[in-house]
Amino acid sequence: MRFRPSWLRRVLQVPVVPTLGLVHPDTLGPEIFEEVVAAARTGQMLPFDKERRWSATKSETVLVGEIVHRPDLTIIPTLNHRGTGMIKIHVYGPAEPDTTALRAATHRWCAGYGAATGRVIWFTPEPPPTDTATGTRALIKTFAQEDRSGAAERIRELDACPPSTQDTFVQLAQQVPETGLGFLCRRWREGRVDGPIFAAVDDGVVLGAIGPLAVMPDRDGAAVLLPQYFGVAPGHRGRGHGRALWRAAMAWGAWHGAHYQLLQAAAGGPSESLFCSEGLTTLGFTCAVAA
Repeated sequence: MRFRPSWLRRVLQVPVVPTLGLVHPDTLGPEIFEEVVAAARTGQMLPFDKERRWSATKSETVLVGEIVHRPDLTIIPTLNHRGTGMIKIHVYGPAEPDTTALRAATHRWCAGYGAATGRVIWFTPEPPPTDTATGTRALIKTFAQEDRSGAAERIRELDACPPSTQDTFVQLAQQVPETGLGFLCRRWREGRVDGPIFAAVDDGVVLGAIGPLAVMPDRDGAAVLLPQYFGVAPGHRGRGHGRALWRAAMAWGAWHGAHYQLLQAAAGGPSESLFCSEGLTTLGFTCAVAA
């Protein structure tokens, strides 16, 4: 599959690539889209794919034969094999797409490829209306020398905490299921995380956590701090724990040579407020509706 640069330039508004997610804006172009399609044909995982940290096989693949590529519109469907399966339609265009028609197409592809659910995804430089779609802000953190400041006193590496304190991480994960800390907790207890987890600890109890912390080369060889799972117990928010955890993680990234980190936060959520207040640069918004 060859993507025409002039066609893509008209429609690429946010640096999100199917099966890879958010990428550095400098790498956004026809080459990376063609590499994703080529990987789908061979079944191989690209060397800069962040999913490598969790699995040796790719869970999501491009449906190459279903791609639409026109001067004003590019549509790239993918199939995620996890669980009961999900079809995602990635829509690149200059305006909000016809979600009614795309939902109908998603239903057909779900039936044809044996997926239970579907989602229509598109991209915009402005926040979407909250009554029509779920919005996610895409951001980039570029590291500077000042990011090497030390962690707050209440921030600890989880593995260095006493066993009684470590046990309370399970309770935290149960309180914030939407953050993914439950998945992280299971991987940590199995010894299958690729870096440290930082915890906000008070009186021997884990009140918040961020991790795992790891750096890998991106497509151009620059060191990128990989995304973390991040959450604070509901009863302890608004007390600075999240900011302290975030700054400790950024200090770790700076000390380990990271050039940047890419993040996504639910529009209107606490993470979005934190990241914006910390001076991160917004790259645009991902919008999604269930099919």
